[in-house]
Amino acid sequence: MKNSFFTKMAWRNIQSNGKLYMPYVISAVLSVALFQMMASLMTNDFVRQRSVTLPTLFGMGTVVIGLFSLIFIFYINSFLMKRRKKEVGLYSVLGLEKRHVANILIIESLILSGASIFVGILTGIVFGRLNFLILNYLLRLPDAMSYSTSWKMTGITVLLFTGIFTLTLIYNIIQVTLSNPIRLLKGSKEGEKEPKSSPILFVIGLLSLGAGYYISLTIDNPISVLNQFFVAVLLVIIGTYLLFTAGSIIVLKALKRNKVFYYKPGPFISISGMLYRMKQHAAGLANISILSVMVIIAVSTTITLYAGTEETLENRFPEENNLTIRTDENMGSRELEETVNTIQDDLKSLSSNKGYKMTDQYFYRYTTLFGKLKDKEIVFGNFNFTSDAPTMVMIIPLEDYNQLSNKSIELNDHELLYHKSDEKLKGDTLTLFETTYDLREINQMPENLIGSNNIVDTLLLVTPDNSTLDTFLNHHNNAFPQRPNSLTADIYWSLKDDQTDEAYSGLIQERLREADYPVETAYESRDANRAEWYSINGGFLFIGIFLGGLFTIGAILITYYKQISEGYEDRNRIQIMQKVGLDKKTTKQATKAQVFWMFSLPIFTAAIHTAFAYPIVQKLLVLFNIYNNKLFLGITVGVVLIYSLIYWIIYRVTTKKYLNIVE
Repeated sequence: MKNSFFTKMAWRNIQSNGKLYMPYVISAVLSVALFQMMASLMTNDFVRQRSVTLPTLFGMGTVVIGLFSLIFIFYINSFLMKRRKKEVGLYSVLGLEKRHVANILIIESLILSGASIFVGILTGIVFGRLNFLILNYLLRLPDAMSYSTSWKMTGITVLLFTGIFTLTLIYNIIQVTLSNPIRLLKGSKEGEKEPKSSPILFVIGLLSLGAGYYISLTIDNPISVLNQFFVAVLLVIIGTYLLFTAGSIIVLKALKRNKVFYYKPGPFISISGMLYRMKQHAAGLANISILSVMVIIAVSTTITLYAGTEETLENRFPEENNLTIRTDENMGSRELEETVNTIQDDLKSLSSNKGYKMTDQYFYRYTTLFGKLKDKEIVFGNFNFTSDAPTMVMIIPLEDYNQLSNKSIELNDHELLYHKSDEKLKGDTLTLFETTYDLREINQMPENLIGSNNIVDTLLLVTPDNSTLDTFLNHHNNAFPQRPNSLTADIYWSLKDDQTDEAYSGLIQERLREADYPVETAYESRDANRAEWYSINGGFLFIGIFLGGLFTIGAILITYYKQISEGYEDRNRIQIMQKVGLDKKTTKQATKAQVFWMFSLPIFTAAIHTAFAYPIVQKLLVLFNIYNNKLFLGITVGVVLIYSLIYWIIYRVTTKKYLNIVE
């Protein structure tokens, strides 16, 4: 036979089965569009300028969307093929060989997959640009955000979905090849067999989910969050799919064995319906759960970032004016103090001459070393900050500590004050560089010393005098000459009546550039950075809303398709039940109960995932200087409630559609 014959047959099949193919094509197009938009954010200039971590996070999200697309397209393909089995079997009865049927399926797949990929990419580009335009108009950020696509990401999208459609084609051809024509003719009417329970998969799912939860609950180092976050996400996704696939069947069979509960009209219809449908629709329910979690996390974290901008500014800039002085390894603490006094007097004179009055001035000198606490000794060395995060040891002289805390503490030559961010040190002594010191704990830290910096485990040590600080630094540099450390001083001040403005910031920066100080200086103003930080966090909010919209569309798509497919599957079964004596009221209540539980499971699972994800996401926010847990918790609860309302509306609409089909 000629290829033109197979092409005509394939095209005629698509036209005659338009009601079946149209939802399939729309679903495939939207899957391609979702992946295209997500992948484009990885190379988007606006995204890359927000934070160096965002491309990594979007890379993780792109992998998740890719897995979702693979599972979802296989899911809707299985529904499509089941409805077409009679047609395919008829071809064999009429004389077409299986290889001829395979040729028809190949041409159909080429037409449908090619159209889906092409239209999906165009939809992704158009919808992405439209979303950016709408959100730009609504948020009115200082810098407009542009949506961009790259040929690289478009090529990856084409390759991925070509692979997915090829796998579905191979699956369809295998089904046609291995099945006999008579069975294919009865395929669309063939009932689902009761699925077998798999305790092994159930246990693996529990272990995988438990491992993901454990990572989130036990992680204590924000620096290593990004690496462990992806691992935790993958484990939770695997656990979710396995528990919906295997765990749900085990639970339903346990309910079925409860004869007192099961042999009633309502539970009998709903439980048996869910049991026989769960094998087919478990993947869809798991997809809805995962996408729901993505919506909640993406929106709640970005709203928290934007709402916490002032807190971020206060943590990043302790005072309105912040000046950091960095020395080389040869400058001692006493020489640094003299330099600080010179710079302070210079800036005070300059401010006074320009009509500004400096107030609330203070400074402190320190050095920061990284080591590991082993018993009662600090061991310094080379550390991997992602997998083996060390303790940050911040050392300041007693003179500066007393000035900051308004105290007059005295220490002898072998005493140290200390404060540890997470727990007390064990014992009353500590050894540094082979010298043992007695310890005295600081019960209350001065707020203007370390503030809220909890990104890494911090140990503050206060030395008796300047010479001890210099001795520690010299010991460290002699032990590690390849990476010598130096002293640093932070100077803070405000202006009377909040006179700080961009003009003042420019004045200070110009003076620091012109002055010939023997140190490096870095000046930052909270007020001058406020607009930029609102722009950055507003960008995060924009991205969160954009992603939330994408994932919500995905959840709606799966939910609608699942309801339509279940409606057609259940219609004959419900009609038979009514013919043998069950009244419509009973069957309607039973089907409503079945639909309710099928809808409740994903949102309930998403809420549990969100609760366990809270600790690891909170650590992720610490990297952005957000430490207000109450703010994040309140926003997360609010987002969960709003998303639940949206999900309930979807439930009402799709349930009505489902009931119309089955009745």
